[in-house]
Amino acid sequence: MKKLLIIFLSIFLLIPNLSLALEFKKIKKEAVVTNSKIIFPIKSNKDTCVGFQLLQPTFTLDPIPTLDAPKGYGLDDRFDRVRQQFEKFSMPCGLGDVKSCEKVKEIILNWAKADAPKRKGSDNGESKFWNDTLTINLHINNPMMSGYSFARQVIDFSVEEEKIIKEWFKRSVKRGAHLMYGKKYKDNTGARGVPRSAHNHALTSAISHMQLGIILNDNKLFRKAFKNYEHTIRYQRKNGSLPIEVRRGGRAMFYQGRAMSALSAIAIIAENQGYNIWEYDHKGKGKNFHNLVKFFLDFAENNEIVFKYAKEMKAPGPAKDYKNQDLKMINSSNWGWFYAYATRFPNHENIKRIQGWANNADNLNKYQTGFLYHYKNIGKTKFNNASWTVVEANCHFLRQLN
Repeated sequence: MKKLLIIFLSIFLLIPNLSLALEFKKIKKEAVVTNSKIIFPIKSNKDTCVGFQLLQPTFTLDPIPTLDAPKGYGLDDRFDRVRQQFEKFSMPCGLGDVKSCEKVKEIILNWAKADAPKRKGSDNGESKFWNDTLTINLHINNPMMSGYSFARQVIDFSVEEEKIIKEWFKRSVKRGAHLMYGKKYKDNTGARGVPRSAHNHALTSAISHMQLGIILNDNKLFRKAFKNYEHTIRYQRKNGSLPIEVRRGGRAMFYQGRAMSALSAIAIIAENQGYNIWEYDHKGKGKNFHNLVKFFLDFAENNEIVFKYAKEMKAPGPAKDYKNQDLKMINSSNWGWFYAYATRFPNHENIKRIQGWANNADNLNKYQTGFLYHYKNIGKTKFNNASWTVVEANCHFLRQLN
């Protein structure tokens, strides 16, 4: 009897984490689109949003017919400029501005009718394919689908316009499909044994499939992102580092942050459909989003903890010195996740740790200072760029400020 009681108590103590894992498993298999009109809702509280009116009567954003990213590090930068220009209308549209939403509609229809962009090159696993697919998801599919969702909440579309746009989104997402299911890293690197679906490129593709699933009211497409989310959480190290990302030289934490921002986008889109995946914990072993945050904080206190991974120098881009982490302090791609996290878990020990730094502000290093800056500016800082976060991080990522 005593042994049975001990076993029962042991199981009972594990129930919270087990229930979270079981809940996520159910969501991954059974989640349905509950509102096909809303990917991110229009914000009623506009205080933290850029969202200013940048409408220019003579402004045009002509479709670029072909996509041609480089074979090495980098993307097709022409489309980065497209996204930045598109955001000048999608951001105020996300605050309900009618004229901006009309411009969003006009731009999307023009690109849809041109069926742009079409990729140059074969479908293969080479770096050019990786860069093409990230370009189209990051700069075309994700921002334009969220912009379309904003516009649909504000202005009307005809049945024919809806058909043209939806068919184009389907083709464009297929061109950018790079979910990376079924393959693991086999080479002798820090990412050995980790599925490629946990890669930041795969996460951006997952976001595009998730958004398309909502727009088309397609539950299967909507659920695809949960697999990438699960793999990224599951295959983190015990210390919270992401094996695929932290081997990237001077941009190790740069890419850890980007992956976390993409995970946050998936969690928020799921949340807007009525599902909470924030606290998914793989097998109740502490592999969760909180642990990713803890690693970031550990790094902030002692940046040397990432060196043993970063020295692999896998595709570091311009950041060749792995002992000097290129973590841009005002970049929403690196920090957007924090705005989502801090407003959902204000009493978590991770946040209390940052609060503790404030009591010793004179002795902080630049990374701790960066965290403290963002913590103090939640609801105040206005990011004017939303690549990896899809939408404004200090606007649509915040909890309880709708």
